[in-house]
Order: sequence, then C-alpha cells, then structure tokens
Amino acid sequence: MEVTFLNDPHVITVGNGDVWRLAAPFEVEIQEDGGCTHRVTVPEGTETDLASVPRLPGAYLLFANRGRRAAVLHDYLYETRCPRRWADAVFRSALRTEGVGVFSRFFMWLGVRIGGGVVYAAY
Repeated sequence: MEVTFLNDPHVITVGNGDVWRLAAPFEVEIQEDGGCTHRVTVPEGTETDLASVPRLPGAYLLFANRGRRAAVLHDYLYETRCPRRWADAVFRSALRTEGVGVFSRFFMWLGVRIGGGVVYAAY
C-alpha cells in the first residue's frame, strides 16, 4: 500500500491545544497493492488530536510530533467508520510516507492496534 499526500493539512488549534481543526480540505491518495486507488478528502472543519501519545516520558520523547499527516488521516478514517484494520494499515503506510523510521512506525501502529479499539467504538 502506498499513501500520497496531495497537500498538507492546515490545522488551527481549538480550546486548550489538544484538539485541532482543519481550516481547509486535506487530500490523500491511497494505492492498494492490488491496484485499487482511493482518493480521500478530509473536509474542512474536521477535528483531530493529531498523534495522541501517552504523556509517559519515554513514549512522549520517542513518538510525539511525528506522523501528523498520517494521524489526521487516521482519525478521519476512524470517524467515518472505515474498517479498523484497513485504517490502521493506511496509518502505518502513511507514517512510512512521512519518513517515520521503522522502529517508531511499528510502535505507533501497535499503539493504534492495541488502544484504538476503544476510540473506534466511541465513534
């Protein structure tokens, strides 16, 4: 799977800075291994917490402020009820596109696989 960001998300802070809102649409293309291509438009006004990382010192130092475009896309895929396993696979591929290293990418993906079920069920 290959993820191509067609533009960068333009986000503005909402409230205390833990929530962000898209100020313009964010366009992404997802190329499946089988050849199917999906174009995703995350609409203006969509809210995200970007890459939510536990505030544990080690985790925060290793993973904070990485993969923001991937996180915006992933939050939207969860919000729109795309199949969770697929959304998480897209997240991992999007992290690779952003240049997130193998170690960080694996643990960020593992974090959404382990902790994402609660968030996914809340939508």
